Amino acid sequence: MRFYLIKKGNHYASMSFFEKIGAIGWNVKTLSLRFSFRKECWWAGPRNQDDLDQNKLGGIGFGTNHHNNSVRLTWVPDFENSGMIKVYGYTYDEKKEGQKFAITYIKSVHVEETVSGKIESRDKSYFITVGDTTIKMDNIKSDPGLCFRLFPYFGGNNTAPHDMVIELEMNG
Repeated sequence: MRFYLIKKGNHYASMSFFEKIGAIGWNVKTLSLRFSFRKECWWAGPRNQDDLDQNKLGGIGFGTNHHNNSVRLTWVPDFENSGMIKVYGYTYDEKKEGQKFAITYIKSVHVEETVSGKIESRDKSYFITVGDTTIKMDNIKSDPGLCFRLFPYFGGNNTAPHDMVIELEMNG
């Protein structure tokens, strides 16, 4: 697995130019993931309401703008359970009326636990699996052939409260 470092005060994970270019694909409908959150990804208590915003783990963007059409796994520390991270399914779909994105809780995982996941786009739905739990989310907008991998990103509005590392492998 690859280590993604998000430095304190930043949103973006460190990545090489070649890794970003290699993220572009064609007609990807399934993405397999393996991931682990280092212990620094959990911190005690939200600093403010924005600490409840979704942090991005990984996923697929379709077309040219992931804010119009994408699916990914997101995460937030479980502030009520030390060392636990809540993992969600998260979609952007520009055709939804009134709300451009949807969020569905999947399950909580322990920091430093290696977890397998999968995102599948089929039958006008996304099937998102984390460990032994699968959820189904609507996919209203058709997915064009051009697609790209989405990598770790911290926030919402807040930036990373300290350096944090996510181990992640994506295939598909």
